[in-house]
Amino acid sequence: MRPYIYRLLWILVSTVVFAASGFASPLNNPLLPLVPPGAEIVAGFDNHPTGHEHGRLLLSTHNDRLDLDDWQGLAGVDSKRVIDEVIEVAASSASGRLTEHLLLVAGHFNRERIFKAAELNGAQRSEFQGETALLIKPFDREQGEMLDARWLVILNDHIAMLGTRTMVQSALRRYATHADIDMPLMERLAQMRRDVTSWTILMGSPKTEGSLALTQPNSVLTRLLDGAEVLMIGARFSARIRVDFSLHGRNDHQSEFLTEKPASLADVFAKEPLLLSGSPPQSQSRLGNLSMELDCIQGSVELSQKDFEQWNRQGGFTRRSQGQATRTLSHGE
Repeated sequence: MRPYIYRLLWILVSTVVFAASGFASPLNNPLLPLVPPGAEIVAGFDNHPTGHEHGRLLLSTHNDRLDLDDWQGLAGVDSKRVIDEVIEVAASSASGRLTEHLLLVAGHFNRERIFKAAELNGAQRSEFQGETALLIKPFDREQGEMLDARWLVILNDHIAMLGTRTMVQSALRRYATHADIDMPLMERLAQMRRDVTSWTILMGSPKTEGSLALTQPNSVLTRLLDGAEVLMIGARFSARIRVDFSLHGRNDHQSEFLTEKPASLADVFAKEPLLLSGSPPQSQSRLGNLSMELDCIQGSVELSQKDFEQWNRQGGFTRRSQGQATRTLSHGE
């Protein structure tokens, strides 16, 4: 019965989303079926700029940011490249840290030109699932930051994968078997507004909390995730920027949500980072449409371009209280 319900849900979601041409939707992203199940962080954005209506990531790991920067460097030899969609993934390794990472890019690329340029700089070819992969060693500019040798795969000049070997191999298996979108991922994305151009799903597992706490103790994000099952963020970039959020609590922490998490969310969106000794004045809170249930808090906030850039410079979802030095997620996160 459960597989039948899943198939029915997929049919209903597909009918609603894909019949509405002209509307953006997270579920329109063609890369979603390639995302390995069980990832702790999955984030994506559209790259179809029309004025301000483009996407950008609000929350990703340091390794994921390096993957995106390095892909842009590797693909820079292809002057006609087009990037339409991007997804970044972070997952736990056997050590329990978020050391596995994967970048997925959809667009149009000249595979041979990119591969030949990479090989001239020391990349080596390998084979998996009938596809050619390049072994990319860390760039000189990122010594001490990126410790992993990564795989680069470009499928039919339309899909690029860059990440740790385990993650790229998992994505290739899903591509070869024509896998559907992982059901939990699909269900969560289906809850987001259809007009978002940037989104993040962050699982609040003990592994995730432990990894973040090692590099960002007492950050607003680590406090927000304490006891949370999942944090979902969707953003719409237009003349004003709307950020939607939904925070779901774990079964063993439900009673704390209504009393603790609204204040943590207010901390995230306060106009200024908090002082360590106190809570922000209520006048600083920019939350809107806040609703609370037993195990879920959701709402949205609208920011001007200027306010958003200031909030982003302060660290956005990962910013810290006044008096604490800001650190980005290091290797392993």
